[in-house]
Order: sequence, then C-alpha cells, then structure tokens
Amino acid sequence: MTRQFLQSQLAIFTNNGSCRKQFLYLGVIVIGLFTSSVMAQTPLKSGDAKLSTITIEASEFLEWNQTDGTYIAKGNAYVKQDQASIEAEHIVAHYALRGESRDITRVVASGAVTYVEGENTAKGEKLEYDLTTKLYVLTGKNSSVTSPRGTVAANKSITYDSTNLNNLKVIAIGEASYENTNGRNIFGNKLIAFIASDGTLKTIDAYDNTKVITADGTIATSDKLNYVAKTSLANLNGNVEILDKGNIMRGARAEIDFDKEISKILSSPSGKRVSGTLSP
Repeated sequence: MTRQFLQSQLAIFTNNGSCRKQFLYLGVIVIGLFTSSVMAQTPLKSGDAKLSTITIEASEFLEWNQTDGTYIAKGNAYVKQDQASIEAEHIVAHYALRGESRDITRVVASGAVTYVEGENTAKGEKLEYDLTTKLYVLTGKNSSVTSPRGTVAANKSITYDSTNLNNLKVIAIGEASYENTNGRNIFGNKLIAFIASDGTLKTIDAYDNTKVITADGTIATSDKLNYVAKTSLANLNGNVEILDKGNIMRGARAEIDFDKEISKILSSPSGKRVSGTLSP
C-alpha cells in the first residue's frame, strides 16, 4: 500500500467537519464515566476552534464505502485526536446515508481494543457505541475502564448509558469488580453504578456472589449489597459472612463503614440469631 493511497484515504476522514465532531463526541462520552469535568460530557461544536485533525492509521487498509455508509480501518488500526485515541485490529464508523453531513451514528472497534483519553483507559475485545442512543458496550473477558479515581472490570461486558447526564449508569457483568484509590473493593457477578454529572460515584449495587474488601483487609460476602459513596457505607443482605483477622461473624444482614472501619452484623427481621467465632 502506497503512502499516497493512505494519505488520500485519510483525507476522507479529516476533511469532513461532521466526522471530526462525531469522533470527538465518542471520545468524551466513553471516558465520561470517571472524568471530573462537566465539559467532559459535552461535545465541542463543529465550528469550535479547538477541533483538530484526526490521525488515522492501519497496516492493511483504510476504506470509505459510500454504498454501506462506512469508514473502515483494518490491521492495527489507530485513530487519534488530541489526547483521545482508539487502538484495535478493526475500526468501523457507520454514518447516516441521508443528508450531506454524513454524521456518524455508530462506531465499532474490535480486536484488542484500547481507548485512551488523557489519564483514562478503557480496554476490551470489542467496543460498540451508538451515538443516537448515547449507549456504549465494552465486551471481552478482561474488559475494564480505569482512571485516577478507580477501575471497573468485568469478564463479560461493561455498558455505559449517558442518556441522563445527571445520573449516568454503568453496568458490569461477569465476575465484575470496582476498586478505588482508597483500597475499597466491591465484587459481584453484576454491578450497577450510578455516576453524577461531574464524574463522582454515587452508588453501586452488586448482585450474586458479592464481596467487599476494606483497606485493612476485612472481607465480607453476601447475596447482594449496596454501597453509597457519599456516606462510605455498604449494606449487605442475605447469607452474610464477615472475616476479620481470623474472626468470623455470620448473619442475615450487615453494615460496613469504610471510613471508620466498623463492621456490624445484624439479625433478620424474623429475629434469627447472628453468630460469630472469635480467635483469642
């Protein structure tokens, strides 16, 4: 493949203002999960002076299919604009066939996907983003989204829904986990997190084989749990077991205060007794 051919194909992407706008929109939304700025949720306008050229590279080919309405980069594909970039084996951008703007409506990246925006990184085997519904899905055995604030990981999928910018929703499925910089770890087969518009974590609900680990090493397991970031409290329900330095407590419910490192085991509403085994 000649350099002239690659440059001619690259011009198809970089000379269209609508495409630049939509790729940037994808970038800020995907990483909006952990960013702290409200502006990270808002795409720049096509006429904004801050827009810059997109760099697109591929080892096999770049293709513009006007019949299907797609832009394709295959073979160690790489797309970059400012501090945002996507690396994958294959990247396909679908655009609207009607109208002159050719606005991109959907982006699919597959094969060892890595998305980087500033200090934030998302990884998975496949990334599908629907710009019309503001929903993206990251799939793969070791999917993860990492930022200075923490990491969400899962072995099946991570779904990010930005329909409501004041209450962003993240769903992680398959041996899912959340770990923040304070040493707080939450696990479950399914995690549902809600994020404020400034990127601040609000709550996490965990289901099936749930577990929390505090900074001092206390481990608690249960059927389901709810974590409220503002109060640093976790409420556990169903077959609760707390292990702390050789001590074991069991009951129907429990409360864990991450800030004060206090774990409290509670009986069920039926009055069933709690139990514990304490090491001397």
